Amino acid sequence: MDSFYKVLTPEEQALAASNDYNFDHPGAFDFQLLVATLRKLKQGKQVKIPVYDFTTHSRHKDWKNLYGASVIIFEGIMSFADKELLQLLDMKIFVDTDSDIRLVRRLRRDITERGRDIEGVIKQYNKFVKPAFEQYIEPTMRLADIVVPRGGGNMVAIDLIVQHVHSQLEERELSVRAVLASAHQTQPLPQTLSVLESSPQVRGLHTIIRNKETSRDEFIFYSKRLMRLLIEHALTFLPSKVCNVCVCVPVLVCVCVCVCVCVCVHRYLLIEHALTFLPSEVCLMSLSVYLS
Repeated sequence: MDSFYKVLTPEEQALAASNDYNFDHPGAFDFQLLVATLRKLKQGKQVKIPVYDFTTHSRHKDWKNLYGASVIIFEGIMSFADKELLQLLDMKIFVDTDSDIRLVRRLRRDITERGRDIEGVIKQYNKFVKPAFEQYIEPTMRLADIVVPRGGGNMVAIDLIVQHVHSQLEERELSVRAVLASAHQTQPLPQTLSVLESSPQVRGLHTIIRNKETSRDEFIFYSKRLMRLLIEHALTFLPSKVCNVCVCVPVLVCVCVCVCVCVCVHRYLLIEHALTFLPSEVCLMSLSVYLS
């Protein structure tokens, strides 16, 4: 959730530099962008996440890509503060821990990771963090489905959460696959789409890859084989022209033949003429070579 802090004005950046800007207030977050991003992730779509720099109190120019998944873990102290965001959460977990431990963790994080000094961290904690917890965060504990006391040290609670997630994944597996398979039915396929021609080899690779009993190593091996066929098919759409390339590095030739199967390779032997002593080229493809 820290990635979605709002872009600060010059005046707000000056306040942040002196530890006088309240980052622990719901108004400090861009909930509109956050909700839209989380909704796309739940739909399995690719999104771009802003990267917030807590040293300069600004967003980086380059955002990072993130992809949807079967399980999305969203974390943030203000996760329950927005009603629209709250509706997107399938399981709401409130992780509670002692106030002294919270202060120690904040000191360690802000000093080592965000370049802050201890006086500034304590000032901000007493002025903004602690009051914000009492006003905005602690009251939302009643909205949680699960309250985990003692934080990450409570292994019993963590195991129960993991078991629940596993059971939900098993229940939703077939329905999620059906939704993904039919997601494009209301939209026309792009004209540039080209489907790899079905062949015994392609069907065999699909059978192995989709088999639940296939081991991880076999899945990777056969996926690479299928991707090679796909890349070779894609290369046929590139503009091409006949050209000659002269190299004398056998390693490059072998690799080129493996990747570009349509390349015709000829090897030439330089023979010195018996009378003129000048070199002449003889194509090995036109000779019969006998080895003994």
